[in-house]
Amino acid sequence: MSLYITNNKKWQIGILLIPGYNMAEMAHIVEPLKVANHALGRTVYDWRLFSLRGGALRSSCSMEMDTLPLSDNLALDRLDAMVVFAGRVENIYELPLKGFTPPLTRLANNGTFLGGVGTGSFYLYRAGLLDNCRWTIDHHHLGGIRQQGATPNHATFNVNNNRFTCQGGSTSLDMILHIIHLHHGKSLAITVAEEMNCGVLRTPKEHRLDNKISPYGWPNSLQQVASLMENNIDEPLSLSEISGYAGLGKRQIQRLFKVYIGISPSIYYLEKRLNHAHKLLFESELSVDAIAKHSGFSSLPSFYKCYKKRFGLPPLKARHQKALMWSA
Repeated sequence: MSLYITNNKKWQIGILLIPGYNMAEMAHIVEPLKVANHALGRTVYDWRLFSLRGGALRSSCSMEMDTLPLSDNLALDRLDAMVVFAGRVENIYELPLKGFTPPLTRLANNGTFLGGVGTGSFYLYRAGLLDNCRWTIDHHHLGGIRQQGATPNHATFNVNNNRFTCQGGSTSLDMILHIIHLHHGKSLAITVAEEMNCGVLRTPKEHRLDNKISPYGWPNSLQQVASLMENNIDEPLSLSEISGYAGLGKRQIQRLFKVYIGISPSIYYLEKRLNHAHKLLFESELSVDAIAKHSGFSSLPSFYKCYKKRFGLPPLKARHQKALMWSA
């Protein structure tokens, strides 16, 4: 099996729910799959709900879902992927872990893709199923897990080596859109994203670059650098200028980005500027040339190239496509 599937392949997905799971996170996975089916005019994704013992299982908001037991090996053996959902807890080691390792290991041995959303990743980690891949977990627990010798990273999500994990919340939507992109191309991913009112297709290496809330656990020095970038979109600062304003060495800045975000300062800054341009393209009547200048691009060809690489379409075509959708 591969994450790159043929158009005729139907993916059977297991949704493994842990008591107190987050209903919104589950919806962020299932709803895009439903939209993809509808957009393609056929069922390419099918899913079943599981829990340890089966039966009705209550979410964190007290809604119940009917589930199959993990002991149903016939149902498990039909799965192409299984994704684990667990609720947020203060102490991650208080999650109910007993009984989950054998069925998850069975799935791994069958070549099934395994995923974790938020604290759901912890079940794969404790089963020893994340040893040879990049992975992440609910940001509240990144530091604690790292202190135990594990190596989750700060990426919004990761998809590699038959594993897919994300930090939870709306990052589950980012992750499933990326998987749909891998399966059926960027055009379908864009269609699904627009239906879900998601304005940006993110890559596995990204933090939430358009999120203005104080970033997860970033030191003040990194927040200061990020703020300098955000406040200087139209006339981008050089790394030397940022270094001078922040009172930090260039190597120190590069190290902070590598440790806490996983990408270089230049890529982070470029993503900020492109997200700003994307917003202006759809929320203003400015010309593409003006948008390029407001986003710090002195060269229009360079802007076109970077924008198309980021969003899959040239700026004018993206704006035209959006206008057609609204007028339909």
